[in-house]
Amino acid sequence: MKTLFFFIVFSLSLTLNAQITKGNWLVGGDIGFSYSKSKPESTINSESFNIDLSPNIGYFFWDKFALGARVNYFYSHYKSDSGNSKFDSFFISPFVKFYLLSEEKMINPFLESSYRFNLLDDNNLDEFSAKAGMAVFLNSSVALEASLNYLNSKTTNQFVGSHTFLLGFGIQVHLEK
Repeated sequence: MKTLFFFIVFSLSLTLNAQITKGNWLVGGDIGFSYSKSKPESTINSESFNIDLSPNIGYFFWDKFALGARVNYFYSHYKSDSGNSKFDSFFISPFVKFYLLSEEKMINPFLESSYRFNLLDDNNLDEFSAKAGMAVFLNSSVALEASLNYLNSKTTNQFVGSHTFLLGFGIQVHLEK
């Protein structure tokens, strides 16, 4: 446990000077996925699989604070004793992203939020998305990200909605002005 603590403190103290300052661009994407299965003692056997692919582009209007847009492709498959269902959709998502530490840190936690507007379906599905994660800067321009994503979905035509947690991985390229 001591070793883990010292590794985390050491990692957070490393400096790199990432380009998360005003006037720089953010280009990249990520993939999120989740899987769930009912417990063996459950009365209904079910499995669920979700995947979310999302390229993005953003601009740092302030230091550590980017605004941008992403295009999301979301696929969901649900299987149970009563049948199967599949769902996929495309969304356009304006987002806000905030890095918590200064640009000198090699490992920088971030928060992100977006509102997704459905592009193709007639059911007017909208989603709110929140994400928290860690960006590990490989150099001053490239960061690998790991995150926990939350999706709150709702339709306006029906009283149908869902709450989904996804584990996400991505890469971001920070372009200097």
